[in-house]
Amino acid sequence: MFPSIEGADGEETLISWCLGGEKSSRRHSLKLTGGFSVKIKETIPNIVTLGNMVCGFTSILCVLHQRFEIAAWLIVAAMILDAFDGRLARMMKSSSKIGAQLDSMADLVTFGVAPALLVVSACNSLPVSILWGIGLFFMICSALRLARYNSQKEEGTSTPRHFFTGLPTTLSGGTVAQLIILDHFVQTRFDTNIVITLLPFITFALAVFMVSKIPFFNVTGKISIKQGIWAFVLELSAAALFFAIAPELALSTALSIYLIGCALYGIVKWKHLRKGYSTT
Repeated sequence: MFPSIEGADGEETLISWCLGGEKSSRRHSLKLTGGFSVKIKETIPNIVTLGNMVCGFTSILCVLHQRFEIAAWLIVAAMILDAFDGRLARMMKSSSKIGAQLDSMADLVTFGVAPALLVVSACNSLPVSILWGIGLFFMICSALRLARYNSQKEEGTSTPRHFFTGLPTTLSGGTVAQLIILDHFVQTRFDTNIVITLLPFITFALAVFMVSKIPFFNVTGKISIKQGIWAFVLELSAAALFFAIAPELALSTALSIYLIGCALYGIVKWKHLRKGYSTT
């Protein structure tokens, strides 16, 4: 109902009523807009995480169709997505419990199930029953590693930022994928299957590293624009150039150096660093 209008006072009443209604409409509009923007901020990192899961599922389908190299490259693509979803959420200030749980589920599919199935299907140097056992052990260790991380995060365990407790599932699954890619390169160039022969044993070692408390240095925590723009650009340029020249060797070489160096460092410094590490 419109307010009654009588003389000058009535006109003022009408004006104030109209202005008040306009302000209320604006506040409601701003509230809706703000809520919509918050939902977008929460959705974008989750979409990246789902891309990680899609890569993992597609990798499994490729393994079932004997397309092992494509399956391995899909895991590598998922590594890139996994490296960005968490940072994107923190940058947009939209971290959520749903996003954290979704990330763990995606990691289990892509870096736990897919690499295990890849090893079981691609290798033929051992009896099938042993390969099944290694694949199952790798998947279980991946799940335990993710569960340990989630529980420590929920409990609010205070740990230093620059170390992982045990090998992260992303790096272990990525290592398996890169060894499959490296095997294709080595067989094509040198006609030898040494990589695929050693892969089951390496996979077993990676699984043990995941559930261990050996400290692994958090390299990604150090590679950022905070270290200086020129150093950051130089590191990215060198990595991109190496990957462009020899993509089959780039990540395999980097991951091998990282794993060997971290394993040796962790064993030597075990007594000094075992009380707490970053579990991210």
